[in-house]
Amino acid sequence: MRYDKPKVVSIKKIIEENSRVKSFLFDLEIQAKPGQFVMVWIPGYDEKPFGVILKDGAGLMITVAAVGRSTKALHQMKAGNLIGIRGAYGSHFHLPSEAKSIALVAGGYGMVPLAYLAQEARKKNINVELFLGARTQKELLFASWMKEIGVKLHLSTDDGSVGHHGFVTEPFAEYVKNKQTDQVYVVGPEIMEYKVAQICYKKQVPFEVSVERYMKCGLGICGQCCVDNTGWRMCVEGPIINGEDLKKIIEFGKYHRTASGKVEYFPWVKKTKN
Repeated sequence: MRYDKPKVVSIKKIIEENSRVKSFLFDLEIQAKPGQFVMVWIPGYDEKPFGVILKDGAGLMITVAAVGRSTKALHQMKAGNLIGIRGAYGSHFHLPSEAKSIALVAGGYGMVPLAYLAQEARKKNINVELFLGARTQKELLFASWMKEIGVKLHLSTDDGSVGHHGFVTEPFAEYVKNKQTDQVYVVGPEIMEYKVAQICYKKQVPFEVSVERYMKCGLGICGQCCVDNTGWRMCVEGPIINGEDLKKIIEFGKYHRTASGKVEYFPWVKKTKN
């Protein structure tokens, strides 16, 4: 079931993942596939898009970092408080019908949709190699859950507190040199996604990526999340884009638009141009 008007639901349970991130669980019958998102109305504040997980035995779950006014307000809510949910929206990840092994590359909160994908892949007995990176060990999301369902973990941290000391793209690049994988899936900061895309193009490995852009309506009406030069709306034709289609999005890895629609180059692009 998809809701195009906010469905008012109560928060069933709140899980503190770390000092900055909480997961919120709800009893809500909804159809959502890995990679899709819901629009969450936080009363008195705003409506924001969040990736969704239908976690086995737990129901609908969203995982939120407290980074702005609205998300901080959501973090202050308690079990039993009411919010509004509509969706699910957008494109989703695809598992090849004959897939035997896949690789997931997640940076920070990018782990949310990939955790849902990993869960569904393991149900089909697909081998899942997860390359999970974060700033510190405490910020590695869902590592224990993934281990429990049989996912093979390759951890990276910026501070070296666990696993590879450095970027998650480094062990992934080494892996694809010597291992066969049917498909790669990547979600995280765009610089990370861009690097993984270049590795996959070079090794001719098919992949899918989540292209994050500023969303207002989630329905494809406002055009805020359109990308150059295709005009694709990341809330409808995206956010999940395959590697071949990604070549048509000329702004990927270079720039995005702010809430006002102004083009803003990514910092690493500015440094290259100067």
